Amino acid sequence: MLLLFSGSYDGTVDRIVLSYGDDVFRFNYDLWQEYDLSFTEHGWIIRNPAGREITSETVTGAYWWKAFAFFTQDDKYVKAEVKYTLRDVYGWCQVRGIAKGNSIDYHNKLGKMTILGLAREYFSVPDTLVTFRKFNASRLEGSQVVAKSLASELSDSKGALMTTQVNVAEIDPSFPWYLQSKIDSAWDVTVFFCNGQSFPFRRSRAGLSGLDWRAEQNFETLVEEWEPMALGNTFANKILNLSNKLGVEFGRYDFMTVGDTDDLVFLEFNANGQWVFLDPFDKHGLLDCVTNWLRSA
Repeated sequence: MLLLFSGSYDGTVDRIVLSYGDDVFRFNYDLWQEYDLSFTEHGWIIRNPAGREITSETVTGAYWWKAFAFFTQDDKYVKAEVKYTLRDVYGWCQVRGIAKGNSIDYHNKLGKMTILGLAREYFSVPDTLVTFRKFNASRLEGSQVVAKSLASELSDSKGALMTTQVNVAEIDPSFPWYLQSKIDSAWDVTVFFCNGQSFPFRRSRAGLSGLDWRAEQNFETLVEEWEPMALGNTFANKILNLSNKLGVEFGRYDFMTVGDTDDLVFLEFNANGQWVFLDPFDKHGLLDCVTNWLRSA
């Protein structure tokens, strides 16, 4: 049985569960108080509100999908204890080789700059700098530059930094900065990678009011904002080789075209990047690929 950690209102997991069938146990972190759990040095048992159980004897695979992106109203101490326990159950599965996907803290161990350095062996990459106190920022002065977020965290005032053009000479040295050369591009390109298969899609940048397509993504209705594209075997092999180097079977790679050409520039890798928005009507095989991959545990 597959143990799937997530939250109670995650549409991606809804689809996976429906596609996977009965042999899956969903643990919704935000509803943790509704589950019975026992974990000893000999093993563990989890029972859901319907009385269904999964145990250390019956589990065949474990998949972690953004469980801690959901919120609870619990005391800080209680949250930490619950999170610790769930990480430990997932870790139990990891050391036995039955966990699927990337570790919960993948990007805490392998960040954007390290990945960018590895990606440049296979793809063109933009001039990029992470800097404290504007150290070495002068190397980007005189060129068009954008500021981006490394951790994608909200500020205390709930603000988010989307990709924003900045003047390097005017940025505040009291902040950490993640700076990158601006790319004039006609298309955003993203490649969903799962179990050795690449699914490339593109989205026109025509009509964007800003630089970051994520700020204008449609979350209200199912619409096909991205179209599939062909990138060829050579490109797919580069994705596969980079994935092997990163130690991943799953994730999403983001690129941009250079102007109106077909040349691509690598931007970043998302170890747990969303993917349903690329194929909202299940026309291109992404859901089937994910389901079959999870079954292969």
